[in-house]
This record gives sequence, C-alpha cells and structure tokens, in this order.
Amino acid sequence: MEWWGVGLALSVPWLAGTLWLRALWGEAPAGTWPLALGYGYLLGLLAATVLLRVQAVFGLPPGFWGPFAVMALLALAGGWLVWRRTSPPSPLSINGEGGAKTKLGWSHLLWMLLLIWIGLRLAGLALEVWWRPLYPWDAWTTWMVRPKVWAELQQLVPFVAPHHWLADPTGSAYTIDAWAYPYTVPLLALWPTLAYGAWNETAAHLPWFGCAVALGLGFYGQARFWGASALTALIFTWLLLSLPLLNSHVALAGYADLWMTAVFSLAAIAFFQWARDGDRRQGLLALLLALAGAWVKVEGAVWLLLFIPALLVARLRWPWLLATALATTALVTGWWLTGGVVFGLPGLGEVHLTPTLIQVPYLGRFGLGYRGSWDPVIMNFFVLANWHLLGYLVVLTAGVALALVVRREAERWRWAQATFVASSLLALFVLFFLTDAQLWAEQYTSINRIVLEFVPAFLFWVLTVWVWLSGDGFSSDRDIARSVRYRPPWRRPADGDHRCAATRNRINDA
Repeated sequence: MEWWGVGLALSVPWLAGTLWLRALWGEAPAGTWPLALGYGYLLGLLAATVLLRVQAVFGLPPGFWGPFAVMALLALAGGWLVWRRTSPPSPLSINGEGGAKTKLGWSHLLWMLLLIWIGLRLAGLALEVWWRPLYPWDAWTTWMVRPKVWAELQQLVPFVAPHHWLADPTGSAYTIDAWAYPYTVPLLALWPTLAYGAWNETAAHLPWFGCAVALGLGFYGQARFWGASALTALIFTWLLLSLPLLNSHVALAGYADLWMTAVFSLAAIAFFQWARDGDRRQGLLALLLALAGAWVKVEGAVWLLLFIPALLVARLRWPWLLATALATTALVTGWWLTGGVVFGLPGLGEVHLTPTLIQVPYLGRFGLGYRGSWDPVIMNFFVLANWHLLGYLVVLTAGVALALVVRREAERWRWAQATFVASSLLALFVLFFLTDAQLWAEQYTSINRIVLEFVPAFLFWVLTVWVWLSGDGFSSDRDIARSVRYRPPWRRPADGDHRCAATRNRINDA
C-alpha cells in the first residue's frame, strides 16, 4: 500500500481516539475539539501498539490489517457516539450566542496571524521529517534498531542482555546496549512501516511530527477549557511550539523524549483540570497518560510518583495532610538514621535504598551525594538559546504566584498545582545534583532532554497564574461545577449544558 497505507495507519487510530474523547464531552465549551484531537492522537497510536503486542502474545507476526480493522471499528463506534450525544451546531458568531455577527477586532487578527505562524513552522518541521534520513545518535543506536529488525524479519524477536545473547545457541535473539528499554516507542515507529509494506525511515519518522501537532492541540484545548481566551491560549501554544529544543526533537525524529514530553505533560495538565473541578473525564485522561509514561521511557515510572504529593494536597483535609507530612518526615528520618534498606525481589534482583545508593531493577543504579554545579543550569536555561526566555518567565511567574497567594486566598487546587511543580523541580534537583546523573548536566546532554518532559506542564502552570492575575477564566466555583457537569457518552445533551458565565461567550470561539 505504501504511502496510502501510512496515511491510514496514522489517521484511523487518531480518528478513533478523537471521536471517543469527543463523545465523552458531548456539548462542551470551546477547546473540546482541539483537546480531543490532541489527546486522541496519543491514545489512538498507543492503542495501536497495544494491539501489536496482542498479536505477538498469540504468536502472530506483526501485521497491519488486524490492528487496523480493530481501530476502524473503534472509529465507527466513536462516530456513532458523537452523533448520538451531540446536537447540530447553532449559528453562533465568533464571540457570542445567537445570529448576530460581530466585527473582527485586533485580537481576532492577531489570533489568525499567530495560527499562520505556527502553521508555517509546523510545515517546515514536516519537510525536515520528510526529507531527512535517520540521523540522531540515540535513534539509530537505540530506538530505531528494534523496529527495523522487526520490520525486516516480520517478527517481534526479543532483545536481551548481552550475556544472554552470547549464550543463545539459536541465534534468534538480538541485543543492544539499551535492551531493557520499553518497547512502546519502537512499536510506534514500526506501525506505519507495516502499512508501508517494508522498512522506510520517513514512514517511521512521521508519528513524531504527529506527536508535536497533538501536543500543541492538547495544550490549546486544555487552555480553553481552563477559561483562557482564544488569543491567550494560542499565545501560550505558540510559546510552546516555538521552543528550539522541542523543534529539534521533531526535526531530528527518533528520540523517545518527545513522546515522553507529550504523554507526561498532557497527563499533568489533565490532572490540574481534575484537581480544580473534579471532572472524571480529565482524571481518566491523566491516569491513562501517566501510566503510559512508564511504557514510553524508564523514567516515566519515576515521574508517575510525582502525582502522589499533589493528589494528597488536592484531596486530603488539612489535618490529615499535616499528619501525612509528619509521618512521611518520620519515616524518612528513620530511614536515614538506620542506613536505609536492602532487599531482594525474586526474578528481578536487589533493591538498595540507602543514603549513599539507590538501586532499583529496571530503573538503574545511582550513587547519592551532593556533587552538582549550578553553572550548567544557569547556562542551559538562562544563557543559551535552547529555551528562548522560558527560564526567566518561570522565575517571574513564581514570584507573581507567591504574591497572589499572599494577597488572596488560594484554593486547594492551586496548592495542588504548586505542589506538583515543586515536586517536579525537587526531583530534577535530586537527579542532577545528588546522583551520578550530574555528568549529564555537565556535558549539556540529558539535562535539556529530561527537563523537556516537564516544560509543557510548567508552561501551562504559568498560563494558569497569568489567567488568575488577569481575572480571565471561570468566575466562580459554581461556574466550574456547571461547566463540567458529567453525562455518560450514551446520553443525549440537555439544553443549556455548558453555558456557565465564563464560557457562555466562548463556546465556538476557535
């Protein structure tokens, strides 16, 4: 099928994920379609990799038509749910209800210019992905080796440790240095090549471009859900999609960090929404993508733990929260004074959790002790051009947020947001200042790639602070509750749903 097949391999899972998410919201505020398109792409492609794993479990060679048929059926079912649950659009104007048309103002013009700018940038990145052969180091030594072998052999042959490979008399196993890395990203690269009919580097790269588009759509949609105006949401989306380091991970497709960035940050943003209004649909998105992070990269299993402190702050009453904090402090103090713990896991190996060493099967071995330097941090985030002026924006926003907390009473969900950001920064500090990974900072390598995984979530937090400062967004907790009233996908919408004060005039605005 070649390129027609590649188009189907990418579009049908995307369509299936989008329609199912759109059906969950029914008649919803502005931003529903961008959110569904962004999150739907990730969930649809991840579902395709799950179907490839199911094929392997049943002893079948990796094939295109079986998973494609399942995704096509899911798309049809999702389309039926959307048709059943949504009503035909009313003739709304750009900024209001009813048939009265409004004149296009400067904000609409600026919105369109920014959209064109983003479109041109994405078009340039698309050409890079289309023209450039497999180039990045980790791509052709780690992430693309397995899909190429699988495509050539038409079998998901195992990749094992070097000593197991040497001891294998059958020659049916393969090995690479990163043999224990998760299979999800290689399967994402394999999927379109199965539709193409043979290994093709351009086909294998195309999901990376779609991932960047999905990240932008999901970010914009969530910003509109938060209550930001169309222009504010697009400005912050432009800030995200114009970051040089993010662009390089699209143009030089093949690294897993772009996928980790998308699933982890969009999970965090959905978690922010759930913490604010308790919307179970946002909670489901946060849970699915946070769990998927552990399937994408090894550190995804660690980043999953960062949701726990914020979850406790969001849901525990203050007395219970204080008791939990005191108990945790006592446990950490006892662990430190007793020298930590060492125990074995059958079939996996030893676990060392001591003040001088952390060793966990699957995650790795890290010696502990302060050895970091602030010079790489200052250079990478405040001097070099990898992040534009993002470092300064985050520092400024932190000061503004602190001032707002002092002057106004902050809701519980704002504390949950701040807890997530603080926990993430603490995790990065421990990694780059207290472990052997400090070398990654000194060499200017993984310090940027790992921080990239947090950047969209941090930028969304910046957006929420500035929306709070400007008074944009939902006007009251009652507005929030009305705007996210939940209905099962099979129920038709009721008149007046999602017409809260802050979103009434924005329902179809972009």
